[in-house]
Amino acid sequence: MKRKGLFRRKFSHVSTVKDEGNEEFYECIKDLVHHPYVLRMKEYPHHCETNCYQHCLNVAYYNFRICKFFGLDARSAARAGMLHDLFLYDWRGHRKKTGDPVHAMTHPHAALHNAKKYFQLNKLEEEIILKHMFPVTPVPPMHREAWIITLTDKYCGTCEIGRYYYHAWFPRGIYYMAKQLMKRVFGEDYRYQDYQLPFGLAAADSADSEVNFVRLRRRSSSGWKKARRDGRRVPKY
Repeated sequence: MKRKGLFRRKFSHVSTVKDEGNEEFYECIKDLVHHPYVLRMKEYPHHCETNCYQHCLNVAYYNFRICKFFGLDARSAARAGMLHDLFLYDWRGHRKKTGDPVHAMTHPHAALHNAKKYFQLNKLEEEIILKHMFPVTPVPPMHREAWIITLTDKYCGTCEIGRYYYHAWFPRGIYYMAKQLMKRVFGEDYRYQDYQLPFGLAAADSADSEVNFVRLRRRSSSGWKKARRDGRRVPKY
């Protein structure tokens, strides 16, 4: 029986995206990706098996490639993408611990505050971090690079969730637009992959991230449908 939904197959293993832009991208963010404060993001699961560090790395790479394609400030877009979720807490238990019911609206401010403590940011990088959650946050971006992260962040998050749950909700029109844009940038044979740092430097330990996911992400109910393998249901956790 043919599956229905946005994601029809599960990619269980990440692989390195091999293209001529890898080294240039790495040069833009190499001082960030090995910084101890940024590496702490590996401790926090974000979207299913994808930890916060890997998600930020994915978004940073898509920001860089798309902005470079359109002749925009790819370096600032990449650096801001790497720091856009530097809030450093498990958002699932955040409300219970702090009483903050709107993590989606407040975490850009926390990420910007943390980023400014350790790194010098330009005005564009600050805007990209602060407004990456639009339209959840009401103030729209002013620059095209900041508009791009509103798309790449949601696109990467949806693809990361969709690898674990085959049916993830995402507005089909927006998803189709994003997929067509990715094909223009990456080519017709494009498919979503987690970005891995070049030169054999793994961005995230997939085994550790899976352990974190199993241990920390416990949901008693979920609106997502369970994936199937060989006609059998796969446990959610």
